[in-house]
Amino acid sequence: MSAFIKDTNDFEEASQLVSTVFFDEQRLPNQVFKVPFQNTVVLDFDYAMSYSFWDELEKLTDIFDDSYFIMAVLDPHPVNYYFNEFSQYNWCMLNKGTTADEYWNTLSQSPIDSPADSILSNSEVVVWLSSSMRWAIWGERSYGICVLGFSDEISDYKSESWFTMEKAITDLVSLNFRNCTVPEEITSKLMKFYSDIK
Repeated sequence: MSAFIKDTNDFEEASQLVSTVFFDEQRLPNQVFKVPFQNTVVLDFDYAMSYSFWDELEKLTDIFDDSYFIMAVLDPHPVNYYFNEFSQYNWCMLNKGTTADEYWNTLSQSPIDSPADSILSNSEVVVWLSSSMRWAIWGERSYGICVLGFSDEISDYKSESWFTMEKAITDLVSLNFRNCTVPEEITSKLMKFYSDIK
């Protein structure tokens, strides 16, 4: 089951967890993880915003034996915009046992009278954070990517949807730049912080 966070105390508790793992004021191509995950891989942002992505999330929660994870939109701002407008947060808790249908409904559910404000339609920066805090995902729509950081115990687990940062720059990030040319400064920072070659 998934549930949007409506209570301020619950939001502040979740917010503290997010701030423990992420530099939540930072944006790509800078380092967004406070926790030094041993591994990082890249995912397509549009894939993360799809029905199929639930399979990936379910595998991660199973491997790390997570009871839940938080999905939180950082931009648009959860308080200054979302709570002020709709009296709820654009954050939710997804428990173990949630189905792909429920995940999709969470993404596409919008406030009454504002269909443009679902997570699916209106999210520039989204994070996913596990209860074990041994994996976390940072996604930015304007770069077209999500970065999944995880600890070593699943080094034998691989997914066909994972990109190296080098390949993601060519195949995903470049699509968001004029003439598909990613500025060198951005490329070098992405490679420095998120390349699988440490």
